[in-house]
Amino acid sequence: MRVRSLALTTDLGLAATHGIVIDRGDYIVVSTPDNPTFYYGNYLALPAAPQVGEVTYWTRRFSEELGKNPEIRHVTLCWDGTSGEVGARDELVAAGFKVELHQAMTATTVAAPAIPLEIRALAPQELRLTADLAFAIGDDHSDHYRQFLTRQASWRKALVERGLGTFWGAFDRDGQTSGQLVGSLGIVPLGRLARYQDVQTATSHRKRGIASALLATAAASPHGAELVVIVAEPNSAASRVYERAGFRFAEHVGSACLRRRAT
Repeated sequence: MRVRSLALTTDLGLAATHGIVIDRGDYIVVSTPDNPTFYYGNYLALPAAPQVGEVTYWTRRFSEELGKNPEIRHVTLCWDGTSGEVGARDELVAAGFKVELHQAMTATTVAAPAIPLEIRALAPQELRLTADLAFAIGDDHSDHYRQFLTRQASWRKALVERGLGTFWGAFDRDGQTSGQLVGSLGIVPLGRLARYQDVQTATSHRKRGIASALLATAAASPHGAELVVIVAEPNSAASRVYERAGFRFAEHVGSACLRRRAT
């Protein structure tokens, strides 16, 4: 399947670093065997948004491709395109899907003022700290979510160990010898593109320029890409931070997820 979207292109590139990507010709199957509860790590990528009458077909196709794993209790459909078309929105919603619209933003250079915190690349053994930070700032404090984050941290660790990406952290020492991780993100080179991952800042340290400083530091590091890509919700606080750092809107992209479906 020929893919036009920068967001989907980089999503598939990321998936290939820790999962399985199979091109069926008219759609693509993405699976992450070691993290079956990852909604956007186990999905079908479609050539376009589902149209009226197609939602049942693609749901069945998902079940045939990925539903044999009892831990996969969701259905996620992502689709190619740059205008954010959602196709059969009413049909998707009626079937229980949550339809999401995001925007991809790109930059060739990223700039931000310096901040009085230590910013450095994270060693493989420190990637567990990114999971701790995500759990602390998230709304979900279930064991299920903690397990998901732990699996994600394991992927990041393997990615760094294999030299396929770098994760950066901002540390506030505040009298501590090692310092507290208060912000982090990753950047993964994928040929001429590089994709940012998992930008996060501790609630106590927001609006201090930490995310911008991390973005700029990662962009300035050697990665060999011509263009850096990041994905955010439209008109969100995050997208405004990215715009101030030098990112510009590139495309709208859509997806739909039916979570925790009955077995």
